[in-house]
Amino acid sequence: MQHAEMSFLDSPPKKLFFYCGKAPGKFGETPITDLRKVLKEIPTHIREKFEKEKIRYSRVYNGPSNQSRFQFWKTKRWDEMFQTKDKNEVEKTSKKQNFKVEWFGKDDLRLVNTTLAIRKHPESNTLAWHNHSQVFHIDAARKEYWKIFVRQKTIRGFLVAVTLEILTFIKKITTKKEYLDTHCTYGGGQEISGTELKQIQNVFWNNISLFSWQNGDILVIDNYSVSHGRHPFTGPREIFVAWAD
Repeated sequence: MQHAEMSFLDSPPKKLFFYCGKAPGKFGETPITDLRKVLKEIPTHIREKFEKEKIRYSRVYNGPSNQSRFQFWKTKRWDEMFQTKDKNEVEKTSKKQNFKVEWFGKDDLRLVNTTLAIRKHPESNTLAWHNHSQVFHIDAARKEYWKIFVRQKTIRGFLVAVTLEILTFIKKITTKKEYLDTHCTYGGGQEISGTELKQIQNVFWNNISLFSWQNGDILVIDNYSVSHGRHPFTGPREIFVAWAD
């Protein structure tokens, strides 16, 4: 799913650097989109709500006592992300990032923060769409993978899309919204509707740029102006990435 790297933070990295060590066998593109164009084409009523209210993010992480790797939406545990098992250190780091900390369950962690959804470029002052709504929304993955299936037309793509439909449905009926692995709302707490998400995703896809990686390719991205993602692929694929201020 396309996004500006770490746009859920108050101060995301400014530049991204990609290097292709081994080109994928088929597909596996890194789609990019001009976020300035996205902002201009987002329906006015959606843009105005994000401008006025900003965006609120909620992320849930398992603790070190949970070693399971069979949770579809989970990424890292909080001890892996913060590089410590000390909850006090986690709270100190979170405070610096303006994250509200909530401990629940055995040692699970919920981080909540509200930040800008539309940002000015730190040098040019140009405005751009700059948030994770099209990533953290509960319906984002299932909607995105149907679009990918339409483009790639593979059996695997169809099965992934159907699986995501089922898993998303189960997640919705078994988990409170505030305790979803990732969740986002308008800054005031109002839900971002499925219809609004679809309109946002459509704008991204209407402006998408795709290219086939070749061994040795280098891609440099202005993270305040351009989004990136990763499409499914077959065969080996080695794309290295780094970022910097």
